[in-house]
Amino acid sequence: MQWYYAEQGQQKGPIEEDALVGLVNSGVVRDDTLVWHDGLPNWQTYGVVRGARMAAAAAPAAVAPEPGFQGQAAGYVPHDYAAAVPGVRYAGFWIRFLAVVIDSILLNIALLVVRIPLGISMFTPMTRRNPAELMAMMGAVAVSTLVSIAVTAGYEIYFISAKGATLGKMALGLKVVRPDGAPISMGLSTARYFSKWLSAIIFMIGYIMAGFDDQKRALHDRICETRVIYGR
Repeated sequence: MQWYYAEQGQQKGPIEEDALVGLVNSGVVRDDTLVWHDGLPNWQTYGVVRGARMAAAAAPAAVAPEPGFQGQAAGYVPHDYAAAVPGVRYAGFWIRFLAVVIDSILLNIALLVVRIPLGISMFTPMTRRNPAELMAMMGAVAVSTLVSIAVTAGYEIYFISAKGATLGKMALGLKVVRPDGAPISMGLSTARYFSKWLSAIIFMIGYIMAGFDDQKRALHDRICETRVIYGR
């Protein structure tokens, strides 16, 4: 019998029974890992399938089949991995807010390298008396602002796409994933970052939405189809 299993939102397989047992023994496949083989109506957790096979009876499905799913495993992963896998929890508003605070502190420390020299020169007597110096300083402020935006964007986009979380989220055990549990691509991470601007400019309502959504989604999560969960 050939098996397929889900790992970090990606379908793996086919593998033979002996190989599956080896993965179970090594801890790669756990009781909450979604698996499928020919004959199952849809994907189920390994713990359920193992119990069903031992009892020789059909167990309740862990997830509903996708439209058009005809019992073929190729290309199929559960629609909402975070909701389907036991033990995965969505991160709420306050824990996410704390992660943002941590990220902001770290970024502001890093940006002091740019802002401190600018702050000193802005208040020198020469700047106040010399219009040319004042214009130059306004240009420096504009450059500093652009650098700040670039650093902040680069920080968030890189860490979300490469690590699944910013340093603030890592510190609190949070992770950003797609609905099926798959990691965030660079393009999606970029779109999510700029969607956060929309969440902010509407009086932060986009962020507050996370406190009232059943899957703790902020506006930018809804736009980009992402979820923030407690990492596993």
